[in-house]
Amino acid sequence: GYSAFESLPANFQDFMIGHVAGMSAAKIETNIWEGVGTGASAVSGEFDGLVTLALGDATVNDVASHAAVTASNVIDKLGSIVDTIPATLYGSETLKIYVSQNIAKAYVRALGGFLANGVGASGTNAQGTQWFSNGALSFDGIPVVVANGMAADTAMAAESTNLFFGCGLLSDVNQEVKYIDMSEIDGSQNVRIVMRMSAGVQYAIGSDITLYHA
Repeated sequence: GYSAFESLPANFQDFMIGHVAGMSAAKIETNIWEGVGTGASAVSGEFDGLVTLALGDATVNDVASHAAVTASNVIDKLGSIVDTIPATLYGSETLKIYVSQNIAKAYVRALGGFLANGVGASGTNAQGTQWFSNGALSFDGIPVVVANGMAADTAMAAESTNLFFGCGLLSDVNQEVKYIDMSEIDGSQNVRIVMRMSAGVQYAIGSDITLYHA
């Protein structure tokens, strides 16, 4: 029952740490693609993401026909990405098109068939908008992967073997997690959670990357 002296249950401590860890993971996912850790617009606690690095790399292949992606133009835009991929990479087993959520949603809707996209009025397998059940997506034989950390209307075609995530050697992400009960320090009924980690991303060959970005 309620007591002025009750302590926080251990299982709720685990829940809070898990909740904060989930938010940290979402932030890392965004950093992997869109983080800005250097330059005048650097954000404290971020590292340069893959899109940020690619934007500053003249060797990366930029898609010329960038525009906001909708269900009515997504097939054309994905086609422009594939057309820009270097010929030496087409057919590679590790080649993927990483896309933002809105591009993936537009593609799924377009394949429902109720827009003039050459897939028929009833869509994939004549199932209309019910054709998709969170399965795998592909375009022209290339897997399409949703990158939840990507900004809207952004895509990157690259071999997964060309993209790298690095971290400290002490643990998976060199992470320190502390749960601090403030009642023993200042008498308050508050807790603080501290997480410290080190990580970064990089790619090996810029000319093997195709970027769709404004």
